[in-house]
Amino acid sequence: MFESRDLPQQLRAKERVDLVLRTTQEILAERGYSALTLSAVCERANIKQTSIYRYWPNQTALLVSLISFFEEDFQNEIKKLEVVAFDNPWQEVQLLLLKGLADYCETNPWVYSGIAAVRGDNGIAERHEQTLMFFATRYAHLLKIGGFGVRGEEEARVSRTYVLVLDSFIFAVGRASSVKHKIQEIIEDYYAVIVAYLAPHMQEQDR
Repeated sequence: MFESRDLPQQLRAKERVDLVLRTTQEILAERGYSALTLSAVCERANIKQTSIYRYWPNQTALLVSLISFFEEDFQNEIKKLEVVAFDNPWQEVQLLLLKGLADYCETNPWVYSGIAAVRGDNGIAERHEQTLMFFATRYAHLLKIGGFGVRGEEEARVSRTYVLVLDSFIFAVGRASSVKHKIQEIIEDYYAVIVAYLAPHMQEQDR
């Protein structure tokens, strides 16, 4: 059994949560959202169902936890890009962003199934909207470093559309199933689209 009574209760709880999330990711990556059930997670993780119900009443709740995990995890990647953005043209930063997203999806194959599930689960629509707004704000800050020249309602509109394009990019990369030449083509196509969309809203910066 997973639980060890020698560990402090708080640590045991954290390890259980980490185990459940890892197991959820594995099931999504291998079998898709249709195979994700609480019983499947418990069986694979070798934990009691009473333990998992304390935190997650259903598979939708598991998916919400993974969304939060993705937000925190990829926000760290955006912070790294913000450092790079001070010394590089915004177009190059966008290319690095796309490559970074593609690498993340390859390393975390559960993301594709997770996005597909989010798109198809009406019960999680509001949480997905929060995620889009979260990244719209984070990416707007990244764009401002490169000369993003709009503010107010227009900034919100442009940033949201930009994030929707990136959301579509992640989905496209996931469907490519780690085929390198297909992913490279997707990166090139989306790079062209993003640069064309952002260019009218960017101001050249003195380097």
